[in-house]
Amino acid sequence: MPAHRQEIQQEYILRAHLILRVLIFFIFGIIALSGICFHLLGIDFRDYLRHFSLCAFRAITGIQCPGCGMTRAFLSLGQLKFKEAIQLNPFSLFLLIIMILYICIGQSPSWLQNKVLIRITLIVVITVWLLRLINT
Repeated sequence: MPAHRQEIQQEYILRAHLILRVLIFFIFGIIALSGICFHLLGIDFRDYLRHFSLCAFRAITGIQCPGCGMTRAFLSLGQLKFKEAIQLNPFSLFLLIIMILYICIGQSPSWLQNKVLIRITLIVVITVWLLRLINT
């Protein structure tokens, strides 16, 4: 591959990473600000969002997916209600930390690219998902 083509390809990759960082920051900011606004206005968002779901998997199957509750969990994180966020979705705090790291360093942390860690995380996510399904 010519050197010029590699430079163009790397420039596209850098732009994609920048766009992703801005998008994550924007989404995180909106959810956090929404949580803060709900808190300041004294609105209990759990009552408003109790029977409303954006999850396509849940809409089709009627079963919660591993990510169900994540929006409400992030709204709780916006109100600094960490315990409530973890109850809504146990992975919300972990995802928040990864998002903050990605925004700060511009790429996913190298330890997240470890294949063994990815497999263990996948097993934990599926196990927690199945336990949540059994308890509902």
